[in-house]
Amino acid sequence: MHDDSLQFDVIVVGGGPSGLACAIRLAQLNQEKQQSLSICLLDKGAQVGSHIVSGCVLDPRSLNKLIPDWKNLETPVQTLVKKERFCWLTHTKSYSLPIPPQLKNHGNYLISLSQLCQWLGSYAEKIGVTIIPGYAAKKCLFNDQEEVIGIETGEMGVHKDLSHSTQYQPGVKILAKQVVLAEGCKGSVTESIIKKYELRKHSQPQNYAIGLKEVWQANASNYEDGLCIHTIGWPLDSSTYGGGFVYHYQNKIAVGLIIGLDYPNPTLDTHGELQRFKTHPSIAPMLNNGQCIAYAARALNEGGFQAIPQLYFPGGIITGCAAGFLNIAQLKGTHNAMESGIIAAECIHEKICKNPQSTIKAINYQEKMMSSLVVDELKRARNIRPGFYRGRLLGLVNAAFETVTYGYSPWTLQLHEDYKQTQPLSKQKKLTYPLPDGKLTFSKTDSVRLTGTNHTENQPCHLIVKNPKLIIPVNYNTYGGPEQYYCPAKVYEYVDVNGEKRLQINAQNCIHCKTCAIKDPSDNIEWVPPQGGEGPKYSET
Repeated sequence: MHDDSLQFDVIVVGGGPSGLACAIRLAQLNQEKQQSLSICLLDKGAQVGSHIVSGCVLDPRSLNKLIPDWKNLETPVQTLVKKERFCWLTHTKSYSLPIPPQLKNHGNYLISLSQLCQWLGSYAEKIGVTIIPGYAAKKCLFNDQEEVIGIETGEMGVHKDLSHSTQYQPGVKILAKQVVLAEGCKGSVTESIIKKYELRKHSQPQNYAIGLKEVWQANASNYEDGLCIHTIGWPLDSSTYGGGFVYHYQNKIAVGLIIGLDYPNPTLDTHGELQRFKTHPSIAPMLNNGQCIAYAARALNEGGFQAIPQLYFPGGIITGCAAGFLNIAQLKGTHNAMESGIIAAECIHEKICKNPQSTIKAINYQEKMMSSLVVDELKRARNIRPGFYRGRLLGLVNAAFETVTYGYSPWTLQLHEDYKQTQPLSKQKKLTYPLPDGKLTFSKTDSVRLTGTNHTENQPCHLIVKNPKLIIPVNYNTYGGPEQYYCPAKVYEYVDVNGEKRLQINAQNCIHCKTCAIKDPSDNIEWVPPQGGEGPKYSET
């Protein structure tokens, strides 16, 4: 059955911080203990890093642990935070606030996470990791005992009518003693495994946000090396959780906005809010005479401690943002993702090397994670995000209380499901946005061009509407067609066909943010991987 398959001891699915840290640590243990475990890392992007986007303020704690001499190497981690601001924005004013302890970034770095992952990928290859980019994991493979024994990649060269092109390639089976799911937030294979093994049986539902980001080549007169700004308030209203950031590093300025996906107004346009954010009098001057060179968007986990699923399943484990290790109080997750990858590698190496013929995949990863600094961090911040469910003011009061008590309050607030918070259009005011000027603000079409996104058009749509009959009566008539607003890449459009409204899906525009699989008001859209090697080609994000 598997004569044509590839075989490794460990397969890591995903070339983000946790997957790369896991692969690198496994390779290091091979060298230290003179072992020869074979390690494969699979990434659906055209190259490692091409689907990676983050703020990103890097706490180097886990990088120090993984590669102690990284400062002596030519890494993209160069700009220390030198000056910080935390501001409350109104439409025209900016008010400085005391910086919360969790947001103090002394000793941290402003970086491009895409570039860091590119560098980590090269480092991993040099020490023996086999990296296979451009192939998307489609599903897990199972034995007769329902244990995971590997993964299968998606087919390539399939037409919309399911016929095969001349470039057709069947999926590749990759077998392994241990599968590490490090796909990032809302990973498609991870979500299927969570459902199959009921890994959320004892946890609360995950909360999500969308993060949108532009990178500008700065004009020298407006650039302040190491400046780190976080904002709350405008342009988001008091019922919408989120905030902005502006980071100055390597002669570039990253400007972005995080928006919690439990917002009530179905006409909130995520891309439009980012464009408005840049027009604020305290932000626009920094971008004056600069050039926007990159745009990106991605869903991120916000649920924290109470949303952590069971981290192991028969034959595999879950690491990084696929498990939800982002610390929303700190607005950081990279260090936690890397730490989970390191712990995973050490657990896997110990288990396989003690009993290399074993088919029993149980390891002590869960116990080590739950007693780690990662989960300790998340536990202390567990009440901050749900504290904003009743609005910004009460959320800030609750956050202050949780900070004073160091997170040791004797209760744990409940999380809700984001898509259920969307209200009918009849209960909300329709939002409008200024037309883009092409200099400071841009259309979605212009922004998507900056992502380098490409998909073969004549392939099956990877955005699956589970029940098409709900689209017009529910999504359009009741909610005003929220897909056309929450999607940051103009994938979803309502068009007139013979006098009737129809939903048009421009799948070739998709930048793999996964927002549609989270925010649809009927939970009616499923995101599955398109052909491997397609989607965005990030290099600055």
